[in-house]
Amino acid sequence: MRICLIRCASEFLMDDHVHPPLGLMAVGAGLKQRGHEVIIHDGPMESIPTGYDGYGFGPTAPEYPWAVKALNWIENRARVVLGGPHATLNPDACMKDGWDCIVVGDGEEASAPAFSMDVHRVNAYEKPLDEYPFPDRSLVNIHSYHSLLLGRPCTTLVTSRGCPFSCDFCCKNNGRVRMRSAENVIQEINMLHYNFNYRALSFPEDIFILNRERAEKIAIRLWELNIIWRCLVRADIVVKYGKEFLHGMALSGCVEMALGIESGSNAILSTIHKGETAETILAAIEMIKAAGIRVKGYVIVGLPGENPQTLLETERFLQAAQLDSLQVQVYQPYPGSRIYEHPKEYDIHWTNGHLEDSYFKGRPGTYRGHISTSALTTEQIVAAMQRMEERY
Repeated sequence: MRICLIRCASEFLMDDHVHPPLGLMAVGAGLKQRGHEVIIHDGPMESIPTGYDGYGFGPTAPEYPWAVKALNWIENRARVVLGGPHATLNPDACMKDGWDCIVVGDGEEASAPAFSMDVHRVNAYEKPLDEYPFPDRSLVNIHSYHSLLLGRPCTTLVTSRGCPFSCDFCCKNNGRVRMRSAENVIQEINMLHYNFNYRALSFPEDIFILNRERAEKIAIRLWELNIIWRCLVRADIVVKYGKEFLHGMALSGCVEMALGIESGSNAILSTIHKGETAETILAAIEMIKAAGIRVKGYVIVGLPGENPQTLLETERFLQAAQLDSLQVQVYQPYPGSRIYEHPKEYDIHWTNGHLEDSYFKGRPGTYRGHISTSALTTEQIVAAMQRMEERY
């Protein structure tokens, strides 16, 4: 078949062309492996090419309305498949919007039968990640994306899926994680360096350092290639591994670590079962900075039980942390999270607003929220988020 995979526009972002569409490139690699002809369209809805046997979409929740509108641009005789994070969390609701087939889970495996068989839903069989082909970077102009790391063009690669922790606010709270081997990751790093000339890489998965031995093997190869890099970590793991580990990461070229703070209030952290305290998170930040690595923090405003005191505690935390970079977002409950599935157990209320407004990044001054607590209105929560972003 001739298949066109379509990247959905993130019109709420200041720049939606920072990172390449890794998910679509991975699906494309799986389809090509099975003999299909594949292209990726990363452009305006009006220029979606015609004449293909099948079209595939993989939007996040805030991108989903764009995908639904794009259905109108596709000729009726083509088969149209929806996969990706939003479809995986909301398969039944998505099916009502007119898709021929919904893919739940790993697209590398499930997309081929979704396009070639007369089925309406495919639940992916999860294979070990080492058995999947690398995302096919030839399907896009990889150097047209704008990500920089300390001035160097930077691209992304994902080395694991899932998270072993069970935070109540997160839709990945089933405790499962799959990891690629260090050897497999190093092969992809070599390819990105030698074939595409990258000397800066970003690992955007939840916790890159889950397996210390694996992380150290990968770091050695990054050092050998003189590649600088950034990753996401978890505070209690950083504290457990200690200063020697962080010193090794810094020597290997790690220039930034990002971690989920969520809140500076221990009451909030306990409510969401974060499994960490504010003191542990602050200790990890101080250790990372002492190793000469920049620290980026992620904070969520409006978690269950949020009140003026918990907001003050978060601001005091941020004053003490002196982060190099900060991203603050208003909490948005998603299907699959414990808070979404059991709202009566928490001090939180929300309305189901437009999906376009559920983004975690956006244009300053345009942020919206749908949640409130017994002590704070939606407007107060959004104002607190904007205040923290401006100050810290």
